[in-house]
Amino acid sequence: MQRLRCRFCPRALLVIGLAAALPLFKGPQPTQATEQSSDLQLDVVINGASIYMIGSFVQLPGGMIGATREELESLGLRAAAAQTNADMVMLNQIPTLKYAYEERTQRIRITVSDAYRLPRVFDLSNGSANAVHPQTGWGMALNYDLFSSFNTMPGSQPFAYNGTSLTLDARAFSPYGAFSQSAIVSIDDDREGRLIRLDSFYRYSDPDRMVSWIAGDTVNGGLAWTRPIRIGGLQVQRDFSLRPDLVTMPLANLGGTALVPSTVDLYINNTRIFAQDVGTGPFSLTNIPLVTGAGNAQMVIRDSSGHETATNVPFYGSANLLAPGLSSWSVEAGLPRISYGSTADTYVAQPVASATWRQGILDWFTAEAHAEAGSGVANGGLGAAARTGTFGVATAAVAGSRFATVPGGGTGPWSNGTGMQTAASYETELLGIVVNVSSQRTFGDYEDLASATARQQAITFAQTPNPTSSGIFLPAIAATEPTMYGNTHAPRALDRITVGGALPFDLASNWSVSFVHQVDGSYNVSKLASLSYTRALPFNASIFLTAFKDYGTTSSVGALLGLSIPLGQTASVSATASSGQGGAVGTIGAAQPLGYEYGSVGWQLQDSEGALPYRQGALSYRSSIATVQAGATRGNSNSGTTLDVAGAIATMGGDVFLSNRIDDAFAVVDAGAPGVAVSYENRPAGTSDSQGKVLVPTLRSYQKNKISIDPTNLPVDAEIESTEAMVTPAALGGTLVPFKVHSDISAALVVFVRADGSLVAAGSTARVDGGAESIVGYDGEAFIKHLAASNRVTIDFGDGICHATFAFTPSPGDQVRIGPVTCR
Repeated sequence: MQRLRCRFCPRALLVIGLAAALPLFKGPQPTQATEQSSDLQLDVVINGASIYMIGSFVQLPGGMIGATREELESLGLRAAAAQTNADMVMLNQIPTLKYAYEERTQRIRITVSDAYRLPRVFDLSNGSANAVHPQTGWGMALNYDLFSSFNTMPGSQPFAYNGTSLTLDARAFSPYGAFSQSAIVSIDDDREGRLIRLDSFYRYSDPDRMVSWIAGDTVNGGLAWTRPIRIGGLQVQRDFSLRPDLVTMPLANLGGTALVPSTVDLYINNTRIFAQDVGTGPFSLTNIPLVTGAGNAQMVIRDSSGHETATNVPFYGSANLLAPGLSSWSVEAGLPRISYGSTADTYVAQPVASATWRQGILDWFTAEAHAEAGSGVANGGLGAAARTGTFGVATAAVAGSRFATVPGGGTGPWSNGTGMQTAASYETELLGIVVNVSSQRTFGDYEDLASATARQQAITFAQTPNPTSSGIFLPAIAATEPTMYGNTHAPRALDRITVGGALPFDLASNWSVSFVHQVDGSYNVSKLASLSYTRALPFNASIFLTAFKDYGTTSSVGALLGLSIPLGQTASVSATASSGQGGAVGTIGAAQPLGYEYGSVGWQLQDSEGALPYRQGALSYRSSIATVQAGATRGNSNSGTTLDVAGAIATMGGDVFLSNRIDDAFAVVDAGAPGVAVSYENRPAGTSDSQGKVLVPTLRSYQKNKISIDPTNLPVDAEIESTEAMVTPAALGGTLVPFKVHSDISAALVVFVRADGSLVAAGSTARVDGGAESIVGYDGEAFIKHLAASNRVTIDFGDGICHATFAFTPSPGDQVRIGPVTCR
């Protein structure tokens, strides 16, 4: 039932003239109050049904009744006659409206057409309309992954050392952003060491504006018809990951009218997602969450007699569309980075810049644009995505480029070249079959930053055998592009078609067929057809099949048939048979994946038989401080062993912690005492150390994370405000989660009895002179805090009072119990 709302507050009302002048009133004009007008607070009934609200009205001397625009709209009436919320609107000014005032019951009965009623709006979004405010402290974290391998070959020493690599990912974070640095340190079998720097960047994010700033290494923004590159520079972009609750695709709205009090149920693809009592009159359901692809929304209106009216609305949802008014963009500038992840890692002193933009215009239409320039290339294009009714979404884009000179000032076959690229796609779902078709073509001498920087990489290798690692390289003049890098151009042609779904006679199956036709920058042709099929079997088993055929240059063909059967809760056994250029291969294996809980064990066994027999096994273990995995392999002519240790070291709040890898965010939980079990999202996450703290490494950034503690192991004299906390950390950051645990050594459990020896009744109040009040529970027990060495208590048991005195001696770590104490 809806809650009754009443407004009994004085209002300054504007009413018109005298009652004699009212018949001459012809239009909506401000009125002024007179001494004879009266305020009314009336129960409102519209079209025969109470709306369970009290409305504030004014009655003129002639009997006419009006209200402010704001008041009428709160009652669900469309009051378009007034200019502002405070203006007075007479009820007879609203077309089709008639009313009757019942003075005895203080009720007003209104009849009006639905056209002049405001629909009640029910928002089906998750209700999170505001940005989250992450809690981030100061600290550092270092992820590490140490991998070593050994090899044994016939005629060589056993366990010959192959090398060791250490992958490092360090970050320093604060409320003002995070700096991240990653690298690989390796030592080969000749004991020669190498250091390869990966990414160095500083990132600051603003959830209120959904904007992130990055200074350092990054990848430029792009669209489906552009190709990104790595740069070192500055980037600012719209970042929807800062609002995981935000649905970026357009959401549906439905509406209807209930003639009598009714209930509305909403179904999406036959699954009920919403139910609401709507009363009478028009209503609207907004921000209905949709699934991607084709679907059906059904709205069922059910009245009190059980009569149902159903409305079916087909829809098509796609992530290619943005909600109207929502924009996505990225702007960046810097130096191109080539040979990433190698000792030839280099920044080229040819500045580049790019900008990308997407804008939701209408529910069914989204516009796109991209521009980039630098290294002799100027490139720009426009695109759009449009929903074609309820059948699918089409996209189209066209881009043009001009390549001025070869980087470094030389000339060549690309000098002053111009070109164009077109791209189009269509996605649809018909009779349960999903179809995706796309085609991309380039014409003339089309160039983009990806091909320009790839050419710079070719020049670097051709003229500088050993460029300085992570330096800035000035490319020399080159007249031609090495042939081996011709395929770095945008493809001359790239066509894809994918069709898939469930078999109409077997819904437990899933299949897909695809065909890809590509002509690369060197005019090499590839035509690849592939097929995949999976089918669920009884007892959670499954069978799968994949096959491919290349009709292009290689004319290769291959197929893989497999069966997977679960063993227990987590383990599984599988068998596969494959055929390809290497001949026929049969493989059988069993595995149990490593769980997320500390103390979990994972393992894997595999045996492959064919032209090159191969066997392998691995065992992994996850502790609270690291994950360890050991493996062994055996082939036709050699065997090997590997050892991998991965984890993290973090510091925050003056403490240092060892933990498993921290991929996103983490929390340092202060449980208040050693040995307290801590849970994350109701799953065990660790036990507090000797300082009462534990690190939880798996938090999700910019989302609410539930952390709780088990108070069982807290000292008996400990007090805690709450055993649960919701925290929202920032990406790459950490947060402190203190559970406010206090040890009150001045508290005791006191048993009170009356003068006749009977227990003081439960519910009586006990107040320490000069102290707080406590409630007496069962068996005459009362928990009293803030006690002194000598205490006097007054107990009120309803039909009288009594007094008691007792002494108190604290005992840290123990629950002090006193009594029985006689109250006289």
